[in-house]
Amino acid sequence: MALGAEPLRTMELTERVAGYSPRTVYRYATRLTQLGVIARDEEEGVPSKVVHSLTTPRGRELYELVAAYAGVAMKRLRSGEIGGAEWGALALVAELWESGMIDALNLEPKSLTELAHGEHGLSFHQVSRRASIFARSGFVREIPGTGRYRRFALTDKTRLAMGLVAGIGRWRRRHVVPKGSTGLSAREAAGLMRTALPLIVLPGHTGKSFELRVAPAEESEKSVEPVWANVADDGSIVNSPAAPEAVDGAAQGNVVAWVDSVLDGPRNGLRVKGDAELISDCLRALHASLWRNGNGSAAATAEAVAGGRDGA
Repeated sequence: MALGAEPLRTMELTERVAGYSPRTVYRYATRLTQLGVIARDEEEGVPSKVVHSLTTPRGRELYELVAAYAGVAMKRLRSGEIGGAEWGALALVAELWESGMIDALNLEPKSLTELAHGEHGLSFHQVSRRASIFARSGFVREIPGTGRYRRFALTDKTRLAMGLVAGIGRWRRRHVVPKGSTGLSAREAAGLMRTALPLIVLPGHTGKSFELRVAPAEESEKSVEPVWANVADDGSIVNSPAAPEAVDGAAQGNVVAWVDSVLDGPRNGLRVKGDAELISDCLRALHASLWRNGNGSAAATAEAVAGGRDGA
């Protein structure tokens, strides 16, 4: 992020990245260079001068993605800058995602005991400690109630982070994983859709149900991951763990089509059955909820988010 505006010499870079020692900045600059995100150019002279810059397109696209997400979902200091603690909290998004706790919480609140039964390999005490850290950072909230069991639910802060997850998935598809890979699995893409859906409100479709079917790259029916949801009386979206008795609208596409829809709005590549307006309104509302800033104007992401210039 420090290199987004201009290339910087090593000492300038350490001064721009607040809250970290020069040694830490050196270490991560080296790692990002190895990943192809940063270019390191050494200019001759006495002493020699090392200049760091973002690579194009890999580094520049990652910068644009994170900048777009920050503009929507991250708090700023009075100076207008985003503090080091806020940047550091992104590591908690990664931990929530990789541990599977987001997937466990995106249908309903869960107790610590229920969360400890996940596939993450963490003990009850480790889960309890992490839940407290996630709660202090605003990614989960404790549900008030009676009884001895603490229950936790996802917050909108975590749901907004699904735009970042989708963007990283597309960035990985374009620059990291082998050609033909999707960057996210069908299960992961379905999980981010399921997590983000409660952000939206569809007042014109109350009482309806819909199904979103996420297929891998080859669109094999055996590997399709379904997402079921109902529109409540107030227009809010409620995820369903099982297929509704009747589905008013359904859409199917591969991971690429769904991720691009999250980042750019409804795209080609999705096959719709039934109530097409319901599906279209759902995807438009989802994109707007993830990428609108506090003033209600659309963030400049259709072009910038993870290299969205080429659309689908």
